[in-house]
Amino acid sequence: MNILLIQPENLSGLVKDRGFIPVALLYLASALRDHSHKPHILDFSVLDIPKDNASRIAFLENTCNAKIKKFGVKLVGINCFSTMHYPLVDELAKFIKRHNPAVKICIGGAHPSFFGEEILSNSEYIDYIVVGEGEEALIGLADIIEKGDDTLTHEADISNIPAIIYRDKNREILENPRKSYIKDINILKMPAWELIDLTNYYRNKQDYYNPKKQKFHVVVPIMTSRSCPFSCTFCSAHLLMGNSYRKKTAVRVVDEIEYLHLERNQNYFEFIDDVFVIDKQHVLDICEEICKRNLDISFSVGGIYIAMVDKEMIDALTDAGLVTLYLPIEHGNEKIRTSIIKKRLKDEKNFEIVEYVKNKNLFTIGLFIMGFPEETEETLEQTRKFIVELSLDINIVSALVPFPKTAIYEQAKRDDLLMINMDDLWRGKEFYSVSNKNQFFIKPYNASLEILHKYREILNQCIISAKGQKN
Repeated sequence: MNILLIQPENLSGLVKDRGFIPVALLYLASALRDHSHKPHILDFSVLDIPKDNASRIAFLENTCNAKIKKFGVKLVGINCFSTMHYPLVDELAKFIKRHNPAVKICIGGAHPSFFGEEILSNSEYIDYIVVGEGEEALIGLADIIEKGDDTLTHEADISNIPAIIYRDKNREILENPRKSYIKDINILKMPAWELIDLTNYYRNKQDYYNPKKQKFHVVVPIMTSRSCPFSCTFCSAHLLMGNSYRKKTAVRVVDEIEYLHLERNQNYFEFIDDVFVIDKQHVLDICEEICKRNLDISFSVGGIYIAMVDKEMIDALTDAGLVTLYLPIEHGNEKIRTSIIKKRLKDEKNFEIVEYVKNKNLFTIGLFIMGFPEETEETLEQTRKFIVELSLDINIVSALVPFPKTAIYEQAKRDDLLMINMDDLWRGKEFYSVSNKNQFFIKPYNASLEILHKYREILNQCIISAKGQKN
């Protein structure tokens, strides 16, 4: 059966350039194809969409309709990663249903995973929502839809699909519980890279740290594992992918990198795991496999748990091509970091790793969060001083985003600290993102909004520290 997977257009005012590679859709496409379905990808984020609203609507509508008619599509899946994407997703669903009422529409991603019931209660165009990891649910749904025109006749079958929200024949909203996650992700084939033209995602990367002087125009995401076994109180990763850490073999990981490097001419990669370094041997094996194949590549690593990093690991990564390392330090106050966030990361470990990676001439990006319920003017000042002492190349200080169902969210809700309209939130009307530098979503117990905004301005001055020394 032909299935259309859609990535919405870029968010207005946030992204001025090309879109981001829709790696989640590529995994779904690969899994669908492995079960005899025919996936097609439509990524609006790389298309030239008219700015005039009437022309824009006509373009979106005509493009969707043409793809559906061309391939005889019966099921459309739309990625809705962020809260702000939801209005665009709902709009696309409306356009599709207007011309193709028999086509079933399923959406997935972080936002609908948190607000699935609200969405189905209010959107007449969306039929199904997949919660969290989506391959098994989408395959099950596709298999049922392929059986006949009316999936409601297969309600018993739908009730067996895990982690899906839907309406029954009486329009009652039901949610099937998730029984498990994919235990062995090595059963998943390589993402369907051939379904997209990587040149559509090219940007000017001249400002990237590039010590090898390699030619590259895009950072290609690589996932080597899924989920995170830790329970940082602000993090929603385990709510989407579970707590059970699952990894690919090093050979599978490097097979994908080698294909992209040799067959698709890509030189720069980023490991996008929730936590890449949890299994030291996994990291060492990947690095050894890259070196054994003599792959001349560069890469960055984002999802690390600094407490689990050691010098041997850094050495291996650097030998394999690591040039940029993201360091999720989170906060300058050790008590907030360890007791509030629940991250087992002492000050001395931060300084130890930072000193070592600087000696390896790696480009360092520090990740910090401000605005926890326990925040005070003193703790904010400690974060500022910590940033200065570490002297990383770039520091990113984000406002805390209390994602639904996280421990921080439940705490803020219980203690009446939330400063968001929940109705606006599920509708996608809140700029609910770590990129929002002008808004705070939680009122701390002992710090005023004036103090938060004061330190927002102060910490903005700490964003760049020593970047010029490396470029």
